[in-house]
Amino acid sequence: MKIRKLFKRAAAFALAAVTACIKLSRATLGKGIIEIGGKTFKNCKKLGTITIKSTKLKKVGKNSLKGIKPTAKIKVSARKLPAYKRLFKNKGQGRKVKIVK
Repeated sequence: MKIRKLFKRAAAFALAAVTACIKLSRATLGKGIIEIGGKTFKNCKKLGTITIKSTKLKKVGKNSLKGIKPTAKIKVSARKLPAYKRLFKNKGQGRKVKIVK
């Protein structure tokens, strides 16, 4: 899938980069990701797994996870788990969305 290649090469995602991508069920963000813009994954209703390989993530935009699958999981590095939990707090995702290592 072409979107998969985009995620691995990009350093940041602009505002509404893959909004309402209905078929997207998994996303893997590469090691170089620094920023996720606002409304990036908004209304990607089937998006159930987001894997973040980067340890450099500094900013996550407002409503970037609004409308994703209610039981989604965000997988992050074990040593960055506490920092990323704070970073992803109140970004539009439901209460059942888990941030795990």
